[in-house]
Amino acid sequence: MLRKDAVRTVGFIMAAAMILFSFAAFAQEIAVPAGTKGMTFWQICVAGGWTMIFIGLCSILGMALIIDLFISLRKSAMMPADYLMAVKTSIKNGDMQGATNLGSLRKGFLVNVVQAGIDKSGHELQIIQDSMTIVGGKEATGLQQKIGYLSSIGTISPMLGLLGTVLGMIQSFNVIAFEAGLGKPTLLAAGVSQALITTAFGLIVGIPVMAFFFYFRNKAQEITTDIEITTGEIALMLAGKSKG
Repeated sequence: MLRKDAVRTVGFIMAAAMILFSFAAFAQEIAVPAGTKGMTFWQICVAGGWTMIFIGLCSILGMALIIDLFISLRKSAMMPADYLMAVKTSIKNGDMQGATNLGSLRKGFLVNVVQAGIDKSGHELQIIQDSMTIVGGKEATGLQQKIGYLSSIGTISPMLGLLGTVLGMIQSFNVIAFEAGLGKPTLLAAGVSQALITTAFGLIVGIPVMAFFFYFRNKAQEITTDIEITTGEIALMLAGKSKG
């Protein structure tokens, strides 16, 4: 299971990198209109200094996480209707072994929580609910941590841009102080350019990532609430069978 997750993560990172490289190639074409002089997209990135490397890595990781969450954080994936129907039918028929077998064939948020309740079948309702709550809490925490990585990337990217800005301004003042930069505007412009470029790219990465963070966080809360309601109904069914 862990190997599959690792392969999927690597695949998402590669896909994100390809998308970004394609965007960079397109941006390079439109960065400098025909018949005019200026810096290409790659020259702009190079002018931003070494902090652009880390901002680029943040953009790749952020896009990989966004693609992963769009695929995995779906109600149909986290609450499979066919599994729900099958497990409810098995519980109604008193076929606990069949319900257990259904859980062994699949993994996921809802499946793991329901399986925890089935493992406590035969006990009182409170014991069943407590078992399901513990597993549900662990699953929800893991999901929120995964989404929280987007918040970290969205916070770090502008900070890296700010660091590049400070370094660029230091470079500019060094030119003025030690190299007579006022008489050499090209040398002075290099530091100012670095300062503006890193700030812009840090915000370009950070703003969309934070927007997706809030979107996925709200979506996860909505799905988690639906899972709590559904598993609560299953707990009552298991408790009814226990009394029977």
